[in-house]
Formats: sequence, structure tokens, C-alpha cells
Amino acid sequence: MKLVVLGLTLSSSWGNGHATTYRALLKAFAARGHEVLFLERDKPWYAAHRDLGDVDYCTLAFYDSLADLDRWHGEIAAADAVIVGSYVPDGVAVGAYAQRTARGVTAFYDIDTPVTLAKLERGDFEYLSPALIPGYGVYLSFTGGPTLRHIEERYGSPAARALYCSVDPDIYRPIEAEKRWDLSYLGTYSPDRQAVLEKLLIEPARRCRARRFVVAGPQYPADIDWPANVERIEHVPPAGHPAFYAASRFTLNVTRADMVKAGWSPSVRLFEAGACGTPIISDRWAGLDRLFARGTEIVLADTVDDVVAALGTDAGAVGAAARERTLGGHTAAHRAAELEGHLDEAASRKNNKRSRTMKAKKTALVAGGAGFIGSHICDRLIEDGLHVLCFDNLQTGREENIRHLRREPRFDLIEGDVTDALPAALTRSARGLALVYDLACAASPPHYQADPEHTMLTNVVGASHLLRLAERAGARFLLSSTSEVYGDPEMHPQQENYRGWVNCTGPRACYDEGKRAAETLAFDFDRLGRAEVRVARIFNTYGPRMRPDDGRVVSNLICQALSGDDITIYGDGSQTRSFCYVDDLVEGLIRLSRYEGAQPGPVNLGNPIELTVSELAERVVALTESDADLVYRPLPVDDPRRRRPDITKAHKLLGWQPEVDLEEGLEQTVAWFARAIERPRRAELRMEATVAAE
Repeated sequence: MKLVVLGLTLSSSWGNGHATTYRALLKAFAARGHEVLFLERDKPWYAAHRDLGDVDYCTLAFYDSLADLDRWHGEIAAADAVIVGSYVPDGVAVGAYAQRTARGVTAFYDIDTPVTLAKLERGDFEYLSPALIPGYGVYLSFTGGPTLRHIEERYGSPAARALYCSVDPDIYRPIEAEKRWDLSYLGTYSPDRQAVLEKLLIEPARRCRARRFVVAGPQYPADIDWPANVERIEHVPPAGHPAFYAASRFTLNVTRADMVKAGWSPSVRLFEAGACGTPIISDRWAGLDRLFARGTEIVLADTVDDVVAALGTDAGAVGAAARERTLGGHTAAHRAAELEGHLDEAASRKNNKRSRTMKAKKTALVAGGAGFIGSHICDRLIEDGLHVLCFDNLQTGREENIRHLRREPRFDLIEGDVTDALPAALTRSARGLALVYDLACAASPPHYQADPEHTMLTNVVGASHLLRLAERAGARFLLSSTSEVYGDPEMHPQQENYRGWVNCTGPRACYDEGKRAAETLAFDFDRLGRAEVRVARIFNTYGPRMRPDDGRVVSNLICQALSGDDITIYGDGSQTRSFCYVDDLVEGLIRLSRYEGAQPGPVNLGNPIELTVSELAERVVALTESDADLVYRPLPVDDPRRRRPDITKAHKLLGWQPEVDLEEGLEQTVAWFARAIERPRRAELRMEATVAAE
């Protein structure tokens, strides 16, 4: 791939994190075999503070004006991808030029996403305008989480994807050094960070006169009252960062206010310090616990007392764990692979004429659309402006799940069974179908084991019928497969390339093997060019609209706790699961169904946070304030001992990861079940009152 980057600066790291971000990322990107040209506006500030030596991983060139940029017209036009970065001088004009000129993919790389969005909301179009965003094939963002969907929905980005900062482990690594400071901070002055710096470093320094502190970075006002035990360093070049961290017992991370509000905005300093094995004390914001585990990999501080207490501990283990986490998922090599995937996805979207035809179609079929997950899919598709055909036999799906949609003119319920010939109402709609979602099979063991023959036929014959419909319609087909294809896994966590450990003759095989066969059929259709297929392997999902008699662990525990019945634990409760809230799962399914790249193979969708069934029971008991007894029963045959998804592929391809934590999701689910259980009771009381009146 030939990549052109129009960024703020590569040559100077003075007073900004852009240079270190680009250096690590582009070095790793070039190591993957790509050719990189970096075009930097020649500005006096950076020209006077250049600290980059020889560059062997890219070509660095300078331009002094918009007119001078045209010298590179041929390179920009011929590139496979062109990235324009945030804070590029005259960025709106540069972006418009790139979009006009480039024949390949154009992307915007936002290293300050919350700041950018705040500027856009107040009409400040310093380097990006709302009109430019839809023209970028992908919006690469330092901020993940809900902000990505906001960029897509509010500003019309075809795809917003997280591309967090990263670290070069060849540069940032532990070194032996004397500990000069108990707590350090490395960062340029920012007014919106200063109050937190006062609270989490300066005030602790006043209280702990015997301890030593340091603040390194430029542009701090002269009138700041620094305590005598706080050393000031005007600038630490990147080459000096590892030594700086090595000399620190702890280092402090302070996040800008806009990024705290948005969440999911890790600073490059987090990964730099983590790679060096230096224990980190950080302010708190949403999404941080998905990057580093609180207490074991990072120390979170809200108050002066929190910092003082942390400084009294030996946190070497925290630093070692932070380094392990950083090297496992946040190096420049990881980000370069993600960047390659995002650009490939955008290229496929740009060049795929069939995709443009699909976008003109406005109808989706959801088989199993009255079920727990299917009904939420119907809701989301209606919100997105599609006409939805809900196809369901209403055996395990329930009419009440979709009752609120019956008055919606873009919603139709068609009753029928996927194992039978598809009804004429579906086949007549084939021409307008853009998407076919196969969620037709019962997913809870009591339900799918009640009629194992029908379960197997639903998975295989039903998939065949729906695949043939997708083939006729030219629609994309999404199969809701399952983590059950891994059986009782020997690999942990489970990656998509793991072939599973399934008992093909056991009582669960009708479902497990049925889904494996459905995957085989789907991929055969795809290989033969008969249908474009996406396959999601869904891990344990919970949330509103689960049936009270569902038989799965979340619904069982909640309903028993609310009803005052004994709470049943199967086995000794040590078996583990990873529970994903339904809203997160639906987001993943929608993204996968709309993924425009080459065939990705099966994709795990689930929450990678693992806990035991006993731990889940404890949380449910606490939320429901239940005093019910725990009763232990034998573990069902072939019940998996451990289950946790590796969602690396979903994150790389789709920019997806769960956002709803377990406590929040359980609260929503308990509240829903409480209402669901209460409704029949109220109806019974009304009936009793009517009888008494008569």
C-alpha cells in the first residue's frame, strides 16, 4: 500500500504528542511492507525544535503553503490511501484538496476527537468542517466508545473507527535507574488539566514534604505556585521518556476535560509509562477500565488522599501488570494492523459497486424477529430507516416483544417457520431486500432440547431457505451462530480459528452441530459467489425481553431472586461465562452486517470480561436484595467449564467492543424482569376483584 499522510508534524515532538504518535505508528506500518510519504507544513515553531534524526521508515517532506502542496499532486492522486490529521494548518482546505485529488481512500485521523467535536459544535472549523466528514472514507479517532456512533449519526461519516495512540516497545521499555521522584507528570500545560494537576500532584506535594515530585512540559505560566519539592523540567524529548519514567516511583496521568466527558480517550502517556513498567496513577473516566484493570494494572485517584495513600505503597506489581497489558494490545504494531484493516475496509466500501446497489435498497428481513435478540434488531433497523420484515413462528419469540412496532408503517410481521417453504409474502419482497438476518433458532438449552429434530432442521434447512432467498435478492446474509460451536473449549479465551471441542452425539448437539453445519453452508454459498455472507459467533447475551422461562443463567437467577424462590446454582458455581448486554450485541451485529471488506470469516461478538456463575449470583442477590437460599444442582451434560471470547477481530474490523458494564446491564435487566413478573400478578388481582364484585 502507498500511504500519504498530511499531519501536523513528524519532525518535532516539542509541546505535542502528534509526532510521537505518528513516529511509532508509521514505523510499524512500514514494517508491514507499506510505503509512506509524510507531508508536513513547514512552520517556524516546529522548525526551531526538530528532534527527529534519520528516518528510514518513510519519506518526510515539507511544504510551505497550500499552493506549494500541489507539488505533491501526483503522489496524492496515486496513493492507495491519504490521511489528513487533526490540527493541520489550513486543514479544511487541505482536506478538500485531498478529497478532490486522491483516487484512493481518504481518511481523517483525529488525535483530539472530543476537542474537535466541541469546536464543530460551536462553529469553529479550524482544521475540519462538517461538510468534509462524509467525504472521508473513514474517520480514525483517538476516542472510541459512544463517540464513534455520534460521528456517524451526527456528521454522516461512512465509518468512524477507534485508532488509539500506541507505543513503540523498542524505545519505551524498563531501564535500571535511581528513583529521583515519588510522583512525576509529563505533559504540556493545559488550562483544563491544571485543576486536576493541582489536586493530584501539587497538593499531595504540599502534604508530603519529604517526598519528591516533578512536572515536565512546556508552556506553564510563570505565576504557578510550585511547592519546593516539585521540580520543573521545561521539556523532555521522546528519547528521554524511558529514563524519565524509570526515575519515577509512580507517574500521573491527567486527562483533558473534553476527553474525560467523552471517555474512551487514552493518552499516549498511559501506554508509554505502561510499556516502561512504571506504576500509573490516573484520573477516572469511562472506558479506562477496558484498557487497564483498576487496582491491578492502574491506580485510580479522585482525591488528594487517594494519591497520598498510593504513594505509601510499593506498586511494582502494578507497573509490571501495566507493561504486560500494554505489550499485549497497545503497541504500534497492534495499531498498524488496525490501521491497515480500517483502510482496507474503506477501500472495499469505495470500490464495491454491489455495496452501492445494496444501499439503495431499504428492506431487511429478520428471521426470528420476535425473539429476544431479533426484536432488538428490528428496533434498530427501524430506527435506521429500513423497512423490516419480521418472520417468526412465535414458538419461542413473543408477540409482545414487537407489539410496539405493529403500528409502524415500515414494519410487517409474517408468521411462518423457516423449515417450511418460505411464504409468498417473503419471496415477493426479494427484489427489495438488502439484508437477511438469520436469528430463527431457539438459543436456550431447555427450548432447543425440547424438540431437537426441529432445532437441527431450523439451523440447517432454515439457513438453506434463507440463503437461497438472499441469493435471489442479491442481499447480504448474516448468520447468528454461537459460541457453542467451541463446545467445552480447550483454548481460552476462544479465538475464531479454534475448531472447538463439541460432543456431536450429546443432548446439546442439535444446537451446537446445527450451528456448525449452518456456518459450513453459509461459507459454501459465499465461496461459490451465491451470496455475500457474514457470520457472528454470539456469546452469552442478556437484557430486557428475555423470557422468564428462558432457562439460561441470567434469567434463572433474576426470576428466582425476584420471586423469592430458591436460587439454583448448577455444579459448584465455579464455571465461568462472559455476559454481553443486548444493546452492545446488537451494535456488533449491525456493524458486521454492514461490513464492506473482504470475507472476514466468523467473528466473535461478546463481552470478554469473565466471571463465575457464583459471582454472577452474588451480584443478582445484591441487586434484588433477595434473601433466598442458594441450592446446588448437578451440572448439565456437556455444560462448558469456561467461556470467554477473544474479540480482537471484531475490534479490528468493526471498531466494536462492549460499552455497557455488567452492573448497569443487570440493573436494566432486573428492572425489566420485575415489571414482567408483576404484570401477570396485576392481571390476576384484577380478575379476582372482578369475580368478587360479581
